[in-house]
Amino acid sequence: MLAVLLILTTAYAVLCWSDLHKGLWLLVAVLPSYLLRTEIFHIPTTLLELLVLTFLIVWLIKRKTLPLQIQKDKGMLIPLFLLLTASTISIVTSPEIVAGLGIWKAYFIEPILLFFVVRHEITHEKFQIQTLFNALGLTALILSLVAVVQGFTGAGLPIPWDFEHRATSIFDYPNALGLFLGPVVIIGVMTLWNRIPTERFMNLFWLTVTLLSSIAILLAESEATVVAVIATLMCAGIWNSTTRKKTLLLLLVGIVVIGLSPWRSFVVEKLTLQDYSGRVRLSQWSETIDLLQDRWLFGAGLAGYPDVFAPYHQATHVEVFQYPHTILFNIWVELGLLGVLAFILLAWQVLNKFSPHTFSINPSTIAFLVLLEMTIHGLVDVPYFKNDLALLTWILLAIVFSYASAKPSLSKKKD
Repeated sequence: MLAVLLILTTAYAVLCWSDLHKGLWLLVAVLPSYLLRTEIFHIPTTLLELLVLTFLIVWLIKRKTLPLQIQKDKGMLIPLFLLLTASTISIVTSPEIVAGLGIWKAYFIEPILLFFVVRHEITHEKFQIQTLFNALGLTALILSLVAVVQGFTGAGLPIPWDFEHRATSIFDYPNALGLFLGPVVIIGVMTLWNRIPTERFMNLFWLTVTLLSSIAILLAESEATVVAVIATLMCAGIWNSTTRKKTLLLLLVGIVVIGLSPWRSFVVEKLTLQDYSGRVRLSQWSETIDLLQDRWLFGAGLAGYPDVFAPYHQATHVEVFQYPHTILFNIWVELGLLGVLAFILLAWQVLNKFSPHTFSINPSTIAFLVLLEMTIHGLVDVPYFKNDLALLTWILLAIVFSYASAKPSLSKKKD
């Protein structure tokens, strides 16, 4: 496996050397390549990590500059400093220092470096952001096709998901598919919303991607993804002054229809977390609160949650998960209270770039809505602590902060 991955990495280095923008496009297109794992000098790594490091090295050699200019966003300095400090401290406080180091470099150092590079390419090298969205769309198309085949034939479903007949595509579990495809559905809907009539091929491409991704999400039975996507689109519709009344009316009709339909009990059970999956999460959160009462400052450390959580785990019929499966606790147990503060400040910096009174569909707005979808999904899942999602998060942040001089908006201006 190592030899194959090194050959692929070498070929990728050649591509980056010939065209950095094509290299960046391909990097985004192969985000799921973290599933291909190996070791170098007994240090675990993935193909995705090798490609990221290769891209960063080639970028530094070719550009002959450091991409650390954030003059337009000095407010980013504090949350970035706090985040890097919190993640570094969390290596030391973790009972799994080696695993913690791996998470530190893969989920924080490499994505943050890529954030600066992508931002530089957008602001100084005229990189077209839509190409990154297209790369995600192409990947989603392939993942969705695999999921559709699994869903209708049952072929290739891993244990135990073959018993429940939930599609996983190339991932190990269904929710990983939902976590990846949910953001792409948002990109697809917003791209089609702002479609250019003359670009028929791209319109057809995004229509196909959006429909197949939606079908794949349903076949994965990723209910959190469905809720997150619908909630995000509702937020976009309400923020847009031209669609606000229609969206509110649609929301009201939807509530009435569900309230009067036989699905009412099912929907209420899901939304109030009274089904089996919801009760598991409520139990886990309750025990995580007990943990945080004792370790409120530093949490469990990077990769330390399963070990530290074990003495607090009383519901023995439920397995111990890698993370608490809600965004606040995920951050708190991994990065401590300092990490929570960094997240709040970073979220504030993002929100501060948008006005609730105007709407303009541009790449920054789309990136913001994708981050919103990931955050909503994160209320009951883990939308960051995965190799692909960590990189995706910081790429989206780079897009948002590339528009520092202009204030992108969330509602169409009236003529």
